[in-house]
Amino acid sequence: MNKSSYTRATAKNRRKIQEAFAELLAERGSLSNITVTELADRAEITRGTFYNYYDNLYQVGAELQGEIERQLFAKYDDLDSLEAIENYIDEVYLYFEKQGGIFRELLSSDASTDFLLQLENSMSQRVLAVLHKNGIYDKKAETELLFTTTGAIAIVRNYYRGEVDLTLTEIRDYLKAKIRWLFK
Repeated sequence: MNKSSYTRATAKNRRKIQEAFAELLAERGSLSNITVTELADRAEITRGTFYNYYDNLYQVGAELQGEIERQLFAKYDDLDSLEAIENYIDEVYLYFEKQGGIFRELLSSDASTDFLLQLENSMSQRVLAVLHKNGIYDKKAETELLFTTTGAIAIVRNYYRGEVDLTLTEIRDYLKAKIRWLFK
């Protein structure tokens, strides 16, 4: 069966499966604690419908993570200025706001670690490349950048877990201010 053909019904069912997956992952804390039957029930589809689109639960997770990564990283491969970095940060945080429910579910589970590390690494590498392009580089700047991005990503995770009393806008603005500081 061709699992890559795409229609509106396909998009709707995949979205329902991904949302149910994120909910169950947040509730259960681990992919190993979720069954296809539970996922299908939560998504209000049959097991057969699930298998029309995916071979296993790991594919759902990989597809969801891949979709998020494409949205967050694809159009910002070659940043060249502080303004471009700030636009990138704005886009990332706008995406967080638009997809809040999914992020709340994904980031409230322990399975989010790989995704967060990838986001942190992507952000750090992009900013570091711009610092290099602008002749601003030393070990101290790199260390400050790593502390900044690691902290910002941890605060976003804690935001979605309900553990900080900040808005995404406040977190974004703090991150941008720290990055501006690196350019001075």
